[in-house]
Amino acid sequence: MSLRQTLFLGAGLGILLPALVLTYFQMANRFENEVNLRVRAPMLQYAEVLSRGVAVAIWNLDRGVATELVEAVMRNPDVVSVTVTDEYQEVFVRRQAPGVTEGDILREERDVSYNGVHVGRIAVEMSSARIQRELRSDWVKLAAALAAQVGVSFVFIWLLFDRRMVRPLRELQAGALRLARGELDQPLRWHRRDEIGSLAGGLDKMRLDLGALLADRDQKNADLQHELTERRRTEEALGFSQAKFAAIFNASPVAMTVSRMGEDFPLLDVNTAWCRLFAWERGVALGTSGENNGMWRSQADRSSVLGTLEQCGEIFLQPVWMQRGPQQAGFLCEISGKVITLGGESLLILAYVDITAKHQYEEDILALNTGLERRVGERTQELSDALERLTAAQSELVRAEKMSALGSLVAGIAHELNTPIGNSLTVASTLQDQSKAFASEMARGLTRSRLEEFVASTQEGAGILMRGLRHAADLVASFKQVAVDQTSVNRRRFNLREMVEEILLTLGPGIRKTTHTVECAIPEFISMDSYPGPLGQVLTNLINNALLHAFEGRQHGRVTISAVLQGPDQVFLAVQDDGLGIPEAHLNRVFDPFFTTKLGKGGSGLGLNIVYNLVQDALGGSIHVANTPGLGACFTLLLPMDAPVTDA
Repeated sequence: MSLRQTLFLGAGLGILLPALVLTYFQMANRFENEVNLRVRAPMLQYAEVLSRGVAVAIWNLDRGVATELVEAVMRNPDVVSVTVTDEYQEVFVRRQAPGVTEGDILREERDVSYNGVHVGRIAVEMSSARIQRELRSDWVKLAAALAAQVGVSFVFIWLLFDRRMVRPLRELQAGALRLARGELDQPLRWHRRDEIGSLAGGLDKMRLDLGALLADRDQKNADLQHELTERRRTEEALGFSQAKFAAIFNASPVAMTVSRMGEDFPLLDVNTAWCRLFAWERGVALGTSGENNGMWRSQADRSSVLGTLEQCGEIFLQPVWMQRGPQQAGFLCEISGKVITLGGESLLILAYVDITAKHQYEEDILALNTGLERRVGERTQELSDALERLTAAQSELVRAEKMSALGSLVAGIAHELNTPIGNSLTVASTLQDQSKAFASEMARGLTRSRLEEFVASTQEGAGILMRGLRHAADLVASFKQVAVDQTSVNRRRFNLREMVEEILLTLGPGIRKTTHTVECAIPEFISMDSYPGPLGQVLTNLINNALLHAFEGRQHGRVTISAVLQGPDQVFLAVQDDGLGIPEAHLNRVFDPFFTTKLGKGGSGLGLNIVYNLVQDALGGSIHVANTPGLGACFTLLLPMDAPVTDA
């Protein structure tokens, strides 16, 4: 293959192959993006919407509504089929587009749930046929554009190559033939200062040198003949040594060059690996220098490498960008070299290792790490935002739980007040009627016996009225104290037994609606300087938790509240029931927020979590749960007699 054919083939491949590879990856990326945007994303959205929309229809066995939803999705021409099955995996509704034979079929399935109950499953299939048809059309257009580009490039390269290389090389070829015939009178010149100009200058210098040599040839023939025998022996030894060096040099897989130390550092020899790496023929490369053969991308890099070698005598693994062949394709090399002296001449041996792929891999890893760091940062921010929203929602639920407890307290006190106030109202009404009757009798004439009867009945009614009103006043005072404690976090000194009895008094109506009992076994001498509001809410939640969970399936149960002093500054408070106990699998989760076995049946999953937070934060103590399956559970609180100061 001629140099011209090689050039055209290389140029064509250099233009066409990168364009084809780049176009292929661009089209593949575009196809993937189009599929994700126009097929996969809508398919996921359809599956999500239908899984929510048909839940009620499947639950109500309403095929009409489900069919309308499915047919609405089928209006998308990319949808192949939509299948809705019920909980028995029988087809509830199915629609399929006719005649779909092209493209890839993507499928998405979702479970359909109604109020947490699995009622069916939905499957959506979509085709990428329309996107593939569009991409095939784009391929045809790109192929036409590439063909036009390659044709124009060939014409331009043909003209440039013919003008700048073919014609000058033919002229140099004619001059070289004249030199070969011994015609040394006509000089060889080239007006451009390029590689061909350097070659022409070298041939002209060779012409002059040949003339001088021929003139001096006859004089030196005799001396040369004398030295011929010794030189032959020396040359045989050198030939063997050179053959061995050449074999090792050319067999090396590492690209290597031998240059003469000097102003231009001309190449004296290159090995086969170097020719493959730089896409140069050995005969063309020999005699050239890095300054004019184009193998160095930057002359500054060349000067830096050669300067280091001149100063230090060696260089090791220095990365430098080089250029490959006539196309000047850049690649990254690690250059190592050493200056040696051989036969009185300083030579430079350089080794070149292509690390372009390694460098690109490192760049890709760096870009990947940067992208991962960015994505981790974004995900961390998303999780932080979600945590803030969850914390706010939990705080709102806790506040609602407190208000619900206070509402229950108000309802219970209203029920308790109903009896004494009702009795008092009845007695007052009776006294009023008796007073009216007594006034009438006084107008007619009053007897002593009637007066004594009126006084006795009035005293009896007044006594009943006072007892009822005093009972109501005690209830109101107790309710007021409990309400103030639970709606504010005020610190005060209180008697533990009295505070617990006030809590049980407010919970009395709710307890009496059950068949269970709550007993207080706390000594009267225990006093605390703490926060009765949080402590009352803790006891309320623990009692309600026991009544809700501990006695399921039992007619009578008992909850006991006891307390003992634990040293001089701590009190040990226990709330124990004789119910079913807590399953072992739930023990480690009872204080977790939103954990409940009665979701939708009176349990919110926040009661024990509120207890845990109040004991730890407001009261400055600790809480533990002990359990004996079948014999009941016991919540134990270790509280300081003097609670720590808190901003809660």
